[in-house]
Amino acid sequence: MTKPPAKVAPSELPRLYFELARLGARAEGQNVPWHLGKPSPEETLVLASDASRQDPRLLWVLVDLLARAYDRFHPLLLRRAAANGRFPAALGVAFEFAKQARPSQELSDMADFVTKRLSRARGESFFIGTHALGGALARREAEESLAEYKRWGYLSREVPVAKELGSSARGHLGAAERMNVLRRVAESRESFSLADYLEALGERASLRQASRDLATAPFLKKTGTTRGARYRLAKGG
Repeated sequence: MTKPPAKVAPSELPRLYFELARLGARAEGQNVPWHLGKPSPEETLVLASDASRQDPRLLWVLVDLLARAYDRFHPLLLRRAAANGRFPAALGVAFEFAKQARPSQELSDMADFVTKRLSRARGESFFIGTHALGGALARREAEESLAEYKRWGYLSREVPVAKELGSSARGHLGAAERMNVLRRVAESRESFSLADYLEALGERASLRQASRDLATAPFLKKTGTTRGARYRLAKGG
């Protein structure tokens, strides 16, 4: 019989933070008892990535640790540990944001090796129980999910990059997600400008890309030219 993946109980989360701090994470915890014995550094990372789906702060801690200290972990051991995790794709998400926060060819190479054979999720929300099913926030999360989550089969708009990293990382929106943002802007006001759309995107697309979106969106009508151009929802749009 296959041994079930290890799971951190809610009462054991302070110990997980404590173990992460011992590995160099910017975290505080408590050395409370737990049932997991002495996991390796790589197994601790996977425990954290699994638990991050129910404790969002853990994803921030994990992204920060990978971005700053990925070379403290053995790639092959981390790959094996991730394959045995509860939510293997969660580690893939952490690596996506770590690569964006601290771009490095070495980090990218390690991420590619560790995550090469990880199974993707099936299109569910990354953070479990944060939004009511069918609610407005859950709908917006699905319609405007960042590419870093979607690449691994998850949905979320959260950007887990700590300011201490000094990074301008904001995540990326795919074409369909940008169109959803654009439609939301168009439906929420009588008319809007390129600047309004860029503000709604939150630095998750370039000026050039935003201009192209406005020029190609079939549900918009444009008035004016160049800097004075305004856009509104077309009739029947």
